Amino acid sequence: MRSTLRRTIVVGLVTAIAVAGFGGIAGATPAKVAKDAPYAKPGPYAAGVTTLQLDDREIEVWYPAERSAVKGRSRDTYYIRDWLPPAIQQVLGEVNPPYRTNAYRGVPSAKGRFPLVVFEHGFGGYRDQSTFLTTHLAQWGFVVASPDFLERGLAAQLGGAPAAPKPGLQVFDETVAAVRAANARKRGPLAGRVKPGKVGVTGHSAGARGTIEVAAQRSKQVAGYVPLAGAASGGVRNGVETPAIVPPPLPNVFIAGVQDGVIPIAGIQSYYTDSVVAPKRGVWIDGSGHLTAFSDICAIGAGGGGIVAIAREAGLPVPENLARLGEDGCKDPALEPKQVWPVTNHYTTALFRYAFRIDAKPVGLNARAAAAFAPGVDVEFTQTLK
Repeated sequence: MRSTLRRTIVVGLVTAIAVAGFGGIAGATPAKVAKDAPYAKPGPYAAGVTTLQLDDREIEVWYPAERSAVKGRSRDTYYIRDWLPPAIQQVLGEVNPPYRTNAYRGVPSAKGRFPLVVFEHGFGGYRDQSTFLTTHLAQWGFVVASPDFLERGLAAQLGGAPAAPKPGLQVFDETVAAVRAANARKRGPLAGRVKPGKVGVTGHSAGARGTIEVAAQRSKQVAGYVPLAGAASGGVRNGVETPAIVPPPLPNVFIAGVQDGVIPIAGIQSYYTDSVVAPKRGVWIDGSGHLTAFSDICAIGAGGGGIVAIAREAGLPVPENLARLGEDGCKDPALEPKQVWPVTNHYTTALFRYAFRIDAKPVGLNARAAAAFAPGVDVEFTQTLK
């Protein structure tokens, strides 16, 4: 009975990860990176982190903090098991390791007011899945809010759907409102620190589609958007034909992995070419699968490998075909996550700095930046400005 339960849990778990929205620059010449891809390196701030509560879900929020405020403090950690149903948490037991992020919980925020960016995870995802990016944006002067999209989250794929599902746009709206409310309070790390006006939005896999939907449906609120390893193509969903979402001409950059085995890059590039109006920019990362350059997942577990590696360490059987999908980008021939994270970090940061007019002109949103990363990290950059 226990063996059957374990096998059932793992099949469901790996299936969820397979369709998930989980979606170091060693060897690079420091001067070249600093000049051509300046936002690949950490920003001038440290990253603080706090958690806000909605009625039925939580929002993780990263924000700029002074580096002096984090001296002697331990970095924040999270456990993937926190987003799993209780039965699976028990099976994994102590095998599930903590993942140490680059943020510091509850530290005072830096002085100033900072633009708001919303991050959207995808199917089988969770709000902390891409802390390499969310903390990096905070280091460069952004407040980044990442809610749990429970309707497509990790627990939902394993039978733990919310009692009262919400559309993605509603979750986005409630997230922005919650951060604005925290900004209006007299106390707390976000009090008086969030800049009013437009917001940025980014997301991975299904969250990339959500990002494009927000850009299209909330265009007057959006300064710019960055879809990661995903698009908003048309097709048949739940038996209903849906058209492609055509986003408005807002600042954007699409970033995807050439070796993506979950959402093939050909489809992303086709959508980018046919449906996205200029100005538009594309960044295609050779050596990245669906997860590699866009989430923490491949760096979690003994020696990396994500949740599949954790399941194997627990002695749980993982079917080969599901493991292949669940590890997309987490093993050879994909590059190590720390090799390609700087690409995503740089182009995402550069886009939002330009969209919010922190940079009067685009900085590093070009092909020169694509050639500035570590040897072996090959990046293709394309743009259509008119």
